[in-house]
Amino acid sequence: MDLNEKRLAAELKKGSTAALGEIIDGLSGYVCTVVRNFSRGTLSEDEIDELSSDIFFKLWQNREKLDAECVLRPYLSACARNAVKNRFRDTKQPELNGDDISELDIPDTFSLEDQAELNEIMRCIDEGLNTLSKKSREIFARFYFFGERTPEIARITGLSESAVRSTLSKTRSKLKEFLMKRGFDNYV
Repeated sequence: MDLNEKRLAAELKKGSTAALGEIIDGLSGYVCTVVRNFSRGTLSEDEIDELSSDIFFKLWQNREKLDAECVLRPYLSACARNAVKNRFRDTKQPELNGDDISELDIPDTFSLEDQAELNEIMRCIDEGLNTLSKKSREIFARFYFFGERTPEIARITGLSESAVRSTLSKTRSKLKEFLMKRGFDNYV
């Protein structure tokens, strides 16, 4: 875990605009990469920049809800993935079938309980990942946090695509077992 990210999150929670500036300077490239990877080439660079700006704006708006132990990269990665999903959802034409469309809206903010539970799950996943080899952690992060596809991961790591898929499968199984032992049965 990055202690600097924890420090910045704590300062941001207290309302520090300087901390927000540091976060934006240090992590905007990361957030843009996650948005770009999860959009799979369907968003323009302007749309990617717009979504990234929205993510940091929402971070500021929700700063008081941040957990004291929040590590920003996984949190911002989840926000970026959700922003891309919301963008795709919002651009689709809804099928009415006589239903009231207003009931289809999904809130894009978590309650404090949801956030606390998400933070605990992320801590547990982080703990579980730390029991794995460096290569397995890298492959898992590239696939799930950065949204890279298996051919790209294979090229970067020098493994075959089947080896990457096998590693992902084994890592998911190990994490599932790890989470179940810690009481997160309903999440796996």
